Amino acid sequence: MAVFFWHFIFNLFDNVRRRVEIMNRPFFSSFWYMLLVPALLACHTSILAAEVTESLEVIGGTHRSAAASQEKIDGLSRETRTLLEEYRRLQDGAEYQEAYTRELEELEKAQQSQIEDLQHQIAEAAITRQRIVPLMRSMVDALEKFVALDLPFQQEARINGVLNLRRRLNQTDLSVAVKFRLVLEAYQLEQDYGNKIEAWRGTLQRNGEDVSVEYLRVGRVALYFQSLDGATSGYWNGAQSEWMELNPEHNRALTQALRVARNQIAPRLLQLPMRSPGEPS
Repeated sequence: MAVFFWHFIFNLFDNVRRRVEIMNRPFFSSFWYMLLVPALLACHTSILAAEVTESLEVIGGTHRSAAASQEKIDGLSRETRTLLEEYRRLQDGAEYQEAYTRELEELEKAQQSQIEDLQHQIAEAAITRQRIVPLMRSMVDALEKFVALDLPFQQEARINGVLNLRRRLNQTDLSVAVKFRLVLEAYQLEQDYGNKIEAWRGTLQRNGEDVSVEYLRVGRVALYFQSLDGATSGYWNGAQSEWMELNPEHNRALTQALRVARNQIAPRLLQLPMRSPGEPS
């Protein structure tokens, strides 16, 4: 714009100079110079001022535009940081969630395996229950026969125990486990009889009369009796299922054995008469 202005001024000045030269009047020429130079200077000053003002406005606009752009950049930068932080937070949360999901999946697999094991155990328990109920009844039948064929000690109490056990097996309010435990307890009780020596007073029927006697049981090996006065002794003959009298020479040994069974004297070696299986009476 300034180049165009100066070009215009120089053209104008050249035209004026030519007119002055044509007029060939020194005074007139000087006069025009005196008028033209200040006018040109004034025009130039006003034009420069306008250019400076316009430049300042352009610079100011540029600064304002730059400030606005910087403000937008700052805003976008803050928004970007916020989004980045949110992304990192979500990413961390996603990693935690993924780890937690894997943990739940592993727990589910373990629980599913346990459920399958329990279902298998339930199926086996049902089969076992079907088999164990007949087994328990056969065990009670065998126990009843054993008591009937065993040495005749506490016969009534033992037979009543077997009958009570049979009755409890028919109870519907008892579980199979409880019934089986009762059967095992009955067997355990009978087993304990074979590991003890026991003495008690009772009655013995002899010659059609009930006689008070002292009984001695040595496990399940032998069963003896002795009259209260110690004059008569005997033993149970399982082969003939009857009581047999002992030689009076064994009375003293049987009396000592009775005292040991009652804990009246210290345990000692017992010299009692016993018959081996198959030996004639």
